[in-house]
Amino acid sequence: MSRTTIALSVCLTVVMAMDESRGSSEGSAKREPIGYGAQFVVQPAATCKGVAKKSLFAHPPYKKGQERVNGWVIGEVTVDLTGTTAPALAFSMGIRDDHGSDRGVLYRVVVDGKRVFYEWHKDAVWQDARVDLKAFAGKKVSLELGVYSLGEHYALWGAPRIVDNRQGDADHVVCDLTDLVAEAGKYVELQASIPAKDLPEACRREQEQAGGELVAVRPSPQQIAWQELEFIGFVHFTINTFTDREWGDGKEDETLFNPTALDARQWVRVFKEAGMKLLILTAKHHDGFCLWPSKYTEHSVKRSPWRGGKGDVVREVADACREGGIKFGFYLSPWDRNQPSYGDSPVYNEYFKNQLRELLTSYGEVTEVWFDGACGEGPNGKKQVYDWAGYYGVVREIQPKALIAICGPDIRWVGNESGVARETEWSVQKGSPTQHPGKKYVWWPAECDVSIRPGWFYHAKQDKQVKTLEQLLDIYYKSVGRNSVLLLNVPPDRRGLIHENDAARLKELRRALDETFKVNLLTGKRATASSADGGDGAHAAGKAVDGDGRTYWTADEGAHEGWIEVDLGGAVTFNRSMIQEQIALGQRVEGYVVEAWEGGQWKEIAKGTTVGYKKLDRFGDVTASRVRFRIIRCRANPTIRELGLFRAPGLGPKR
Repeated sequence: MSRTTIALSVCLTVVMAMDESRGSSEGSAKREPIGYGAQFVVQPAATCKGVAKKSLFAHPPYKKGQERVNGWVIGEVTVDLTGTTAPALAFSMGIRDDHGSDRGVLYRVVVDGKRVFYEWHKDAVWQDARVDLKAFAGKKVSLELGVYSLGEHYALWGAPRIVDNRQGDADHVVCDLTDLVAEAGKYVELQASIPAKDLPEACRREQEQAGGELVAVRPSPQQIAWQELEFIGFVHFTINTFTDREWGDGKEDETLFNPTALDARQWVRVFKEAGMKLLILTAKHHDGFCLWPSKYTEHSVKRSPWRGGKGDVVREVADACREGGIKFGFYLSPWDRNQPSYGDSPVYNEYFKNQLRELLTSYGEVTEVWFDGACGEGPNGKKQVYDWAGYYGVVREIQPKALIAICGPDIRWVGNESGVARETEWSVQKGSPTQHPGKKYVWWPAECDVSIRPGWFYHAKQDKQVKTLEQLLDIYYKSVGRNSVLLLNVPPDRRGLIHENDAARLKELRRALDETFKVNLLTGKRATASSADGGDGAHAAGKAVDGDGRTYWTADEGAHEGWIEVDLGGAVTFNRSMIQEQIALGQRVEGYVVEAWEGGQWKEIAKGTTVGYKKLDRFGDVTASRVRFRIIRCRANPTIRELGLFRAPGLGPKR
């Protein structure tokens, strides 16, 4: 994924104050040397709507370790205007053809600390711009140029140059800014979001109009139930387990599949004890080997010696899930490196739908159907074209309550395989032309997939590389605690059992989570609020601390901010906080602050942007008798389902 921000002899700073200076306000970001995946380079022929220009190209910061970040990319140079009389900066704003959405880019120009240009550009066409620099004629100045991407964009400054209109007619080029890149200071400023009040007016108006549409988007009952699962399990187990590979080629000898002690009940028991509420099985991976005796291929368990060729892993797992009281789902890879018809798109698509029908009709209720987008060429040398609409149609017809994930319309891939969601994670997304044809906005929550080991399939050499408790806890807070569902892969070994090391680590994880979250220190405490909609107590402040997920507090209609204060009844020590929105009414919160009353004043202990189903924050031990949760930005009046404070024993204060 990439974002775009540019700066050249120009340096872009985060626009947090709308005055004429570059100065910052509360929440402004610290400038750092360029990093976090950001780029600032010259591209000799960057195209926008097919028209090429020599341009400044910038890729915004987007990664901080395993985390996603937003921010500005910055370049700074000195420009000599001593011989000019009517200088100007001329350029074209553009979004590069190969990457863009319709949310747009903020362009800003700062000269000697004074903001002289601040515009929003969202159309994928070149738009000429001219910035008057007469006030700086006759001087050497620091020129800053930059971009903040509001979506997924590659932004361009096309043909950027300093010109001087000496005679009042034709421009004389003083310098080409692309020639100064080698000398430019290059920086980034991380900024999760730009407050609405600090956006250019046109951008702010469009966002306000869109806000009502976004709040109106609601999850289905199935999506709410899925979000409440919070922590679910993945099982990668197939012929790869016995070939010691991650991706098979479809040429494997089926007789290699022969687990000696396969026990699906043990899998379910381990998952359930860890707190996982759904098991997703890889019914078929890219090698095409089927864990059920499909009548449409011989590359399956029916040609293995396991259970005398009469076994059915999918059956055993589905039955064990029902018996153990957890939900069942499956992953069916569209890519099939064994199937001869792959690449003959109509024929293979029918084959794939037939396999879907087998899985959806023979194994009881299916909660989640998991598709990825891996795709290749078939034996005929042609790339397969998947019939996504047809696949979805089969699922909807046979199991209408099943959610379709990843390359599906109901659940979105978070964008990495590290199990980490963004600090700002919206469940309301623009509709995808493939997954949501004709829909502008949809409820499309994120799922965070990650493996407990380096590989997705079992490898004996990784028995001592199971993730540590600290790593798993960090992933939990950055997935479940960031409005997402955590999908943790735990691969069975060649016996067909969850390895002892993995099972032990999962028990440690469950114990640590239980010790932290067993007591909500706010439940039942006295709460007051800035306002409460309705006036009949139905949505009073106390509804956010009553432990009832069906109730919620909401501020007065039309309020886009508000607060709840909770009296703890005495000094209480805590180091974790929780906020949950009533997502049945949409996702609304854009910014919040958590404060504790210390030393006769409110002290900030945590802050963030989106909340959604659940937001968890970590910090060092705090002792206080009162706390306050402030919603500082919201798309509509906030609807808070539950607030929480907890104390994690002996664990670090990581955010």
